[in-house]
Amino acid sequence: MSIRAWLVRRKIRSVFRPKELETAPDEVRLKHFATALKAMEGSLPGAPKEATIEKVETDTVRGEWISMPGAREDRILFYSHGGGYVWGSPKAYYLLGAMLSKAMKARVFLLDYRLAPAHKCPSQIEDALAAYDWIQKENPGVPITMSGDSAGGGLTLAAAQAIRDSDRVPPKALALISPWLDVTGESETVQTNRDKDVMLDAKGIGTAGQVFAGDLDITDPRCSPLFGEQAGLPPTIVQVGSEEILLGDSLRFAEKAREAGVDVTLDVWKKMHHVWHFSAQIVPEGKRAIRDMASFFEARWGN
Repeated sequence: MSIRAWLVRRKIRSVFRPKELETAPDEVRLKHFATALKAMEGSLPGAPKEATIEKVETDTVRGEWISMPGAREDRILFYSHGGGYVWGSPKAYYLLGAMLSKAMKARVFLLDYRLAPAHKCPSQIEDALAAYDWIQKENPGVPITMSGDSAGGGLTLAAAQAIRDSDRVPPKALALISPWLDVTGESETVQTNRDKDVMLDAKGIGTAGQVFAGDLDITDPRCSPLFGEQAGLPPTIVQVGSEEILLGDSLRFAEKAREAGVDVTLDVWKKMHHVWHFSAQIVPEGKRAIRDMASFFEARWGN
């Protein structure tokens, strides 16, 4: 682990998991996490000045295109942001979107999906499918890949499963970053890594999952795509930190997907924090992870 990554980990822990909250009730911890996320959004760097940003807003589709110089018109990355399904926006992901666009030489669509608790599952999947259909209609024949982090990783997998089960043209590949795939919070590492994870709180996972699921069973594959059928998915790369409480979600998914015949690359990064790609402008491991994603997609664009 680089010195920069170590410093970022210390900062993240101080913001998201202060010692005074260790014995607080679940609802207090969850509220603190949401407040910390919103505060973080205001401090995030914006898009590079050379990036091109275009807002999309129709009756059913919301999102923003972001492209860096060199992005090809015949490559699209469809990206779903993280935030526990209760936070996040394209604006918060301008910098990461720009880095992905540059590395992959692709236009990136940052999906702006509805958030819980006002909008519960499957509203987010409906938004993703509406945007996917609109992009395909507006860009006939252009290959699409899909990616997302944390809750956005879960949304990416749930949407890919829904696309597979329809008559839609499937994405060329998927990239899941520190994905939240089982919102029951029952992965073994939720407990074994509970004191190691510098950002996510093991006690809050189950509560947040219930808020997102609403009236659906928390094990419904639309909420927890880990419990869905994995056969027939496109090639998938999964990147996750070794000390994340969500590590078990990635391990279990990779095992199930491989057993179902899916081409899966699982990369467990030693001591990396949750979605360390977000810190790629200063953390070298983030830059390398994005390059690895780009290399994985490069062999699968088909153009």
